[in-house]
Amino acid sequence: MLRTVVRLSPNFIIPIFGNNHEYDRDVLNRPPTQKLETGWDRVRAMYSKNEYEEVSVEVHSVLQSTLCGAFFGACFGGFLKSRDAYIYFIENNQATIFQSTMQAKKKLQDYVTIAFAKGAYQWGWKLGIFTGMFSLIATTVSVYRGDTSLVEYITAGTITGALYKANLGLAATFVGATVGATLSTTVGLVILGLLKVTGFSMDDIRRALYRIKEAREDQFNQALDKSATIRHDDLTRHHEQLVQEKGQQNVEQID
Repeated sequence: MLRTVVRLSPNFIIPIFGNNHEYDRDVLNRPPTQKLETGWDRVRAMYSKNEYEEVSVEVHSVLQSTLCGAFFGACFGGFLKSRDAYIYFIENNQATIFQSTMQAKKKLQDYVTIAFAKGAYQWGWKLGIFTGMFSLIATTVSVYRGDTSLVEYITAGTITGALYKANLGLAATFVGATVGATLSTTVGLVILGLLKVTGFSMDDIRRALYRIKEAREDQFNQALDKSATIRHDDLTRHHEQLVQEKGQQNVEQID
C-alpha cells in the first residue's frame, strides 16, 4: 500500500519531491552480494549491528538528531526560563532589603540558575524525544522505500504529532497530527529543495556524519595510544622489532 501511495505521489510531476540516487548498500553495513532485497530486508539491516557490534549509519544519524534536538531544546528552554526568572526577580524584589549588593547578586544568580536548569530539563527531553521519534520514523520509511521523498516527512510528522498529543484526547490527537503534517511538509520541501540544488542525497549526509564519528573515535584512540606508557616500554619495543624482522607466526609454526 505504501508503494502505491508513493507511485501516486507528485514525484512524477515535481521532481523536487524525490531524488534519483540509487540506494547504496554499503550504508546499511550489509554484504554487497545481496542483489535482490525487499524493503523489510533493508529495515532489518538498519536495526541490526555489524560484525564489530556497531549500529548502522541510519541509526547513528537518528541518535545524532535526538541529541541535537535535546541540546537545542535545553538551550532554548533554559534561556527562556532564565530570562523570565530574571525579569520576575527584578520586578518583585524592588523593595526587598538585602544586607549587601553581593547578597542581592547571589540571590539573583541562584534564582536564574535554577530557572535555567528547570527550563533546560522541561524543553530538552521533550524536544529530544520529538526529534528522535520524527527522525526514526522518517528514516525507517526512507530505508523501506529505498528512496527519499516528501512521503517520509509527511508520514513522520503526522505520526509524531498524533503521538505527542495522544494523552490529551482524540481531538488533540487529530490537531497534533494535522499540525505535524503541515510543519513536516514545509520542512520536507525545504530539505528536498536544498538536496536538489546541492546535488547531495540523504545517504551522502548520513555517510558524512558517520565518517566524522569514525574520525573522532580514531583521534581518540590515537591519543590514548600515545598516552599509554605500557605500550612504549623496552620489552614492547623489542617484541615489535622481532615481529617486524621475522613476521607474525601462528602457534603451530613455532618449533
